[in-house]
Amino acid sequence: MRKSKEEIIAELGASFNGLCNLCENISEEVFNRSHQNKWSPAENFQHLVTATKMTSLAFTLPKFLHVFLYGKPRRTSHVYSKVVERYQQKLNEGATASGVYVPKKTDYKKNELKARLESEGSKLITALNGKWTDEQLDNYQISHPILELLTIRELAYFTIYHNNHHLETVQKHYL
Repeated sequence: MRKSKEEIIAELGASFNGLCNLCENISEEVFNRSHQNKWSPAENFQHLVTATKMTSLAFTLPKFLHVFLYGKPRRTSHVYSKVVERYQQKLNEGATASGVYVPKKTDYKKNELKARLESEGSKLITALNGKWTDEQLDNYQISHPILELLTIRELAYFTIYHNNHHLETVQKHYL
């Protein structure tokens, strides 16, 4: 079933709140520590800050540039579960973060990263809420580094899942 713009906004807000609450509950001594060659909690949060910033750009890009750069979608938006399924399939095939999405190995300040994630999440939700109608979410598309062309609705779905995926990963390995 297709999620409405209001449902998407609520779920995005809940995902960012969950991440920020998780960040608060991780001790400073564990925050920058990697476990079993996994990203540390800090690296997970830095990755999400970068991903959210890039997603916000997609939501603030003028609509005519979406059409100029990526054309109009030639299909209807996939439902949330289909976007998640496609992403999990790509991960199973070996897809990983690359380029700017790979966090640097450094000591991160927990409060600074949390504040940046809150800020970027707020910018994304504000752009989605103020610039897009429910119908427009299906009428424009953008390129994703792993999933290729996604409608704006699908990008929002991906962001909800991606946030929750990293939240669960950090909870599993570090709490």
